[in-house]
Amino acid sequence: MKLLSAVVLFSVMCIHLQAQVISGKVMDASNAKPLEYASLGVIDTHLGIVTNEKGEFSIDVKGQSSKALVRVSMIGYKAQTFTIEDLANKENILKLETEPIQLGEVTVKPFSGKLKKAGTTGYTTHGGLCGWGGTQKGQGNEIGTKIELGTSPVLIRSLHVCLFRQSFESSLFRLHIRNIVNNSPSLELLTENIVLPLTKSSGWIDIDLKKYNLVFNGDIALTLEWVNVTESTKSKLIKVNNKEAYCVLFNQKQKQGGIYTRWGSESKWIWNDGSSPSFYLTVQEQQIE
Repeated sequence: MKLLSAVVLFSVMCIHLQAQVISGKVMDASNAKPLEYASLGVIDTHLGIVTNEKGEFSIDVKGQSSKALVRVSMIGYKAQTFTIEDLANKENILKLETEPIQLGEVTVKPFSGKLKKAGTTGYTTHGGLCGWGGTQKGQGNEIGTKIELGTSPVLIRSLHVCLFRQSFESSLFRLHIRNIVNNSPSLELLTENIVLPLTKSSGWIDIDLKKYNLVFNGDIALTLEWVNVTESTKSKLIKVNNKEAYCVLFNQKQKQGGIYTRWGSESKWIWNDGSSPSFYLTVQEQQIE
């Protein structure tokens, strides 16, 4: 009887240990194509991950309830939600169905309207820095700010970000543009994934967005989500709070706007007044029918 009890206890322990990591692949339901950079996160926690180029994922959920919810999402697809129990102890194949975001249809007339800048166009010495540390644990984290586009529709021509310094040869970020409800980012306004490579080590980076035909008005929440980075050498370590780390850091401007942060693809948004990341848009006024 003692031997039987020990065997049962050992089996339970093995199941418990195996359930600490869930893994598998995310695919397009219509063509079985792997979905690169799909997001997975445990809702209302900092646990999140982004799939690799083969659509594969592996996430450690140690300490979470078996009933905790895992959300799988990607721009342009219908999100799915599972419990950890649903995904534990097996190699999962998760298929997402396409679901283009339904926005009001508009016709943009050719119009050479005025160019203007919207957002934080500079930085201050004491404005501070914002960004990420590490190589993989930052995946799915977002940083951004509120940008006022005005009442008239504008075409977003380019995005400009001021990079204080990065430890990597290049880093990949996904652009998000959402509407704002109760001062918090809400509905995603983009209908396709826009992944931006940052290859400079520091300074202003100008990113052409004209080909995406992004036309919006009003207040938007613009954020960058850390998707992936290349490995680097120890010579590029950055000292933060007296500790050296691999980082991607952006400049901020003091006493202007504020900053949105989300530490995990399904965690809650945080808004801090006082300093804004140095992100701005070059936009052009449009005539809309």
